[in-house]
Amino acid sequence: MADRFPGWCIHSLAKPSWLESIPLIRSLPFLFLLLPLALPAFCGDRLPGLDAYNKGDYQEALRAWRPLATQGNPEAQYRLGLLFANGQGLPRDPELAYRWFLKAAEMGHAPSQFLVGRALLGGDGVDKNPAAAAKWLQRAADRNHAPAQYLLGMMKLQGYGIDRNPEQAVTLIEQAASQGHAPAAYALGMMYLEGQGLPRDQDKAAQWLEKAARKGDLQAIYELGRLTRKDDEKTWLGAMRAAAQGGYAPAQYDLGSAYMTGALGLTADPETGLSWLKKAATQHYPRAEFDLGWAYETGTGTARDLKAAIHWYQEAARHGYARAQYQLGLLYQEGRGVKKDETRALQLQEQAAQAGFADAQYALGVMYDLGSGTQQDFGKAMQWYLKAAAQNHPMAMYAIGNLYANGYGVTKDLKTARTWYCKAAHLGLPQALRILDNPKDLDQACPP
Repeated sequence: MADRFPGWCIHSLAKPSWLESIPLIRSLPFLFLLLPLALPAFCGDRLPGLDAYNKGDYQEALRAWRPLATQGNPEAQYRLGLLFANGQGLPRDPELAYRWFLKAAEMGHAPSQFLVGRALLGGDGVDKNPAAAAKWLQRAADRNHAPAQYLLGMMKLQGYGIDRNPEQAVTLIEQAASQGHAPAAYALGMMYLEGQGLPRDQDKAAQWLEKAARKGDLQAIYELGRLTRKDDEKTWLGAMRAAAQGGYAPAQYDLGSAYMTGALGLTADPETGLSWLKKAATQHYPRAEFDLGWAYETGTGTARDLKAAIHWYQEAARHGYARAQYQLGLLYQEGRGVKKDETRALQLQEQAAQAGFADAQYALGVMYDLGSGTQQDFGKAMQWYLKAAAQNHPMAMYAIGNLYANGYGVTKDLKTARTWYCKAAHLGLPQALRILDNPKDLDQACPP
């Protein structure tokens, strides 16, 4: 930028980055967080208003930057856009922020080109348009802007809004990482660790994770610790604790779980465990939300509180956690802690079942089997039982056997029924064992 705009030295952000790194593990979707945008470091001739901004006098900064922005100064346009984006000194206005970023971007201002691309990607102040976003990110990446290289690389890696191209993705992410961009270094480490776009290489994974960890990237600190967990629980626990104390929700959850169970050499301490689970849950980490609900429902480490349990189940369910949807569905079906509502129970079980949760698939099959919350439908019951049975759910296998034994929705077939009873019996289901002729000798009762 200095060659085009003498006197302005624009850097990409250090920690925290403009963009929350995109997790490559834990089956999380491609997403980014529109965090409040911090102003980058500034060197060379100082733009008027910067001192006022640093003191929190946003009105003074606004008075200094608005006329310069109107006159076509791209740095002032960019900073004015940040004020609108963050709601500093004036109401937050994503549309006006986008307009100012666009003005600066059209003049070749790389940080603004990145923010225009990100706004188009997320639909923040402008209609969502991933293809247009990629074009603006490419412009910024061509100017060696690390956050843009990283985000464009992740889009190409996952084929989000543009054609998937792992080779180009790796190049872009490496370019960003070589500039010290911590999320890119973390991403490279995880790509080597998981074999996504790169061959698996634990040594290279550790090298890149260490680079990101040294810049304070909490995910990298956490994952670097995970690499040692089999051989060095103490190091793993230390990394987990450091990431948890830094506010990384998965680490807070794992640390809370370790205290709840007394794992990793810790003395079981449910009270401390629950405090860490709450920290993760308040960051909307679904597993922590569910575990809190379970603790309150069962009185594990705390007094029983069904109202609190339902609250946390609802939060986890709202964030798409299938186990919470299932558990909440049971409460609605039983009318426990909530008004009995079989229709709502059916909806929740279907959400969890569609997500592939076997217990919910079985529960949904039962609801169709009995006509609970819906019209009785043995065909749909069979469909959901079969899905659960494919995941070795013994009760679903037993239920399929019952449908065949009684001819409900299918032609009565005792041989097929016995086959399903045997499948369930081999998994140790007592009901299936009792219905067989010789439950003590399964090989004889259920010959191959």
